[in-house]
Amino acid sequence: MGQQTYVFDAELIGCDGVQRTIAVRDDLALVDLHYALQSAFGWDDDHLYAFWLDGGFWATRAGLAGRRACTPLAALALRPGQRIAYVFDFADEWRVELTVREVVADVGRASPRLLGSVGAAPPQSALARAAA
Repeated sequence: MGQQTYVFDAELIGCDGVQRTIAVRDDLALVDLHYALQSAFGWDDDHLYAFWLDGGFWATRAGLAGRRACTPLAALALRPGQRIAYVFDFADEWRVELTVREVVADVGRASPRLLGSVGAAPPQSALARAAA
């Protein structure tokens, strides 16, 4: 099978109407998906993060990605419609619900890439949000 690209819909929980659509090749890793989300929401990469492949935030350990950040997406057997929970910054706890929209054949385009953006993401830090 040729190289695939995962298309993810990302919804920022607690911020109505803030969504991103991201494409990431299957040879890239969880950390690359993390970096794509950082860029899409305008966040600095200075906090811890975690993914739960069963879609439940802070789910049991069995729900954790259970892999290293360098695990290629292809090794995760993701399927269209699958929900993935992502938390960035354990103190401020930014929650993003990812949904695998589709898996398409890779046509050699840049990856990861932002395909769509709806709504302005609020400032990253709680301090900045309080001042806004």
